[in-house]
Amino acid sequence: MTLAASFTALPAGASATPQCAPAQSVTIGGAVGAPSTYSFSQLQALPQSTFTVAHRQWSGSRIDTDQGVSIETLVDAAQPTLPSVKNPLLRVTVEVSGDRGRAVTFALGELDPSFGNHPAYLALEQDGRTLPAPELVVPGDVDSARTLIAVNRITVAVHSPSPTTPPSAGALTIEDGPSTRVLTASQLAALPERTLNVTFEAGTASQSHVEIGPTLGAVLRAARIRADLDTWVAAVGSDGYVATATPAEAWIGARPLLISLNEDGTALAQPRLVTDGDIKGGRYVSDVVDLVIGHSPRPAWPWARAR
Repeated sequence: MTLAASFTALPAGASATPQCAPAQSVTIGGAVGAPSTYSFSQLQALPQSTFTVAHRQWSGSRIDTDQGVSIETLVDAAQPTLPSVKNPLLRVTVEVSGDRGRAVTFALGELDPSFGNHPAYLALEQDGRTLPAPELVVPGDVDSARTLIAVNRITVAVHSPSPTTPPSAGALTIEDGPSTRVLTASQLAALPERTLNVTFEAGTASQSHVEIGPTLGAVLRAARIRADLDTWVAAVGSDGYVATATPAEAWIGARPLLISLNEDGTALAQPRLVTDGDIKGGRYVSDVVDLVIGHSPRPAWPWARAR
């Protein structure tokens, strides 16, 4: 993702030309160099994407054609403040929240076309009709759990946790706010395992591997972590490399997330985060020693817990 702004946003508090359009505005803030507030009409003036969305209902599916602005475009324009490290954008999380206090968090790596290539949008128009307020839509999801109406804020965060030395070989330290738990290698190996055949780009070449281990969701459950739509996970390698993912990528985005313990038939000394479906392998974090967990402070859907 190119972090130079591709257009100029009005600063927070800027006034828009009066017109017959929804009054809802969206503020982009957090760890950014150019925080901004967009009126609905200013969002409409940005480059628009057209995409189809399938709505699954008890009576069947309905296909809508939406138009709007990609979340990544807005984050790009806000200029995230990134550290001078390898693949810094993979440390970024993006929280999208609405005026009822609900929030959905994405790893920017999921949205980026070079990595997860699983975009999310602020829809402004549906089937030719202007919506009453910006609506978060993720066309590639298996259902509409990450759809959020009346979006009013996008908050960018950058995560740079330091690695810790595991208490034993193959163990994972899992930090969830003030709570810290350790899953030993034997505890990880005792979890239900899944096998993934993955392929991704590494430099100028392509790599393919067979990865075996528990899902990220199974590891979080074993650590007694309650994951929701606003939960993010930073995988920290022993060398300090960090990449973020969200449990929702797997159970709503249908993009499997694995804590691999075995690669191509060989046991790994330390687990590896595997993000199946990513184009590039930047979020395949080797020698993971820590999983750092975060949640939005705002209320989230109580029924949307990790599966």
